[in-house]
Amino acid sequence: MSDDKSVKTFDDILKQTDEAVLRALREWAEKIVTNAQREKRVYMEVPVRTLSNVHYDEESGVIKMGDRVAQREFLNVGHAKRFLQTALVAATIKDLVEEGITTSLRDVYYRIKHTIPGTHENTVDEQKESDKVIEDLETMLGFVREQLHVFSKGGKGQLAGPIQLEEIVPNPDGGVRTVEIDGENVGMGGWSVPPIAEPERVRIKNVEAEFVLVIEKSAVWTRFHEDRFWDEHNCIIITAGGQPDRATRRIVHRLHYDYKLPVYVMTDADAWGWYIYSVYKQGSINLSYLSTTLATPDARFLGLTISDYHEFGFPKTVKIKLTEQDKKRLKDLRKYPWFKHKAWHREFDLMEKENFKMELEAGSSKYFRFLTKEYTPAKLESKAFLP
Repeated sequence: MSDDKSVKTFDDILKQTDEAVLRALREWAEKIVTNAQREKRVYMEVPVRTLSNVHYDEESGVIKMGDRVAQREFLNVGHAKRFLQTALVAATIKDLVEEGITTSLRDVYYRIKHTIPGTHENTVDEQKESDKVIEDLETMLGFVREQLHVFSKGGKGQLAGPIQLEEIVPNPDGGVRTVEIDGENVGMGGWSVPPIAEPERVRIKNVEAEFVLVIEKSAVWTRFHEDRFWDEHNCIIITAGGQPDRATRRIVHRLHYDYKLPVYVMTDADAWGWYIYSVYKQGSINLSYLSTTLATPDARFLGLTISDYHEFGFPKTVKIKLTEQDKKRLKDLRKYPWFKHKAWHREFDLMEKENFKMELEAGSSKYFRFLTKEYTPAKLESKAFLP
């Protein structure tokens, strides 16, 4: 399957998005000015991103943000600093887009940080302040931060398999160049998913895979890559090395929705790994406003479970006793509506009763290639997935 939806060049798509971002910034600023002239108040409307405005949508199967908004006023002592920060970050984004360069959240923090003349007050004191403002602007402008030319620490994802991509890379002169990637012809590290994986930056040209296997841990992913699991089973293997970053979740989302590939997720048999699965599937509370572009509600859990310990005859030595923190996290999972299915609660009950967890690497207690040669093929064959 090839991605021939766009008749425009890759460069044109990026330019079109950049122009739309600049237009949105201009319209947002003009609205503030117009409201000030009309109502004699300087304010902006910001969607409320607190827990009280977040809910799990049963119909779509993802965590969503509600439609409540709040006003941030310039002449309100409690709002003035955040108002100023928002204006400074918006101006920084405008500069980035116009210059055709990208930068990190940390860079943005330092770019806008300075002492306000005549005071001892800084515009920002900690990075979390500017990070929150960028999230505000995402919701106000209708563009994700990656389209605003801002990324986090860098890409975490690693990918391999029958897929061909094009990645657009900025040049120092403000231009761009295109890099071709063949997922079947990559080194031990696979293709490193870039921190910005939007369609304007990463084009999926062709996909021959039948499904996507998401693996929680980088080390386990390396076992699958070295064994060429993706070749033998005609799939794409991908990992974010633990808690997934936005770019890796975006690629998984795009492969499912654009290419109709089933998504299976493999994590440790513990409450933390199972939560990571839910982040791929339902999204996260903090990024509820991005669930429609990051979450993959049709994803299914392949393993590892406590039931697997008995089913596959793992030795007792792989058991890791639950800590109080593990037990508390397990109780949290029980409360989440997206984990309400009976099959999940049976696993929760079993873990609580037997008082242990397991890591994916426990497969090596049987033999090094147990996960790639026996466990995963058996799970795929039996379709023994959890919802």
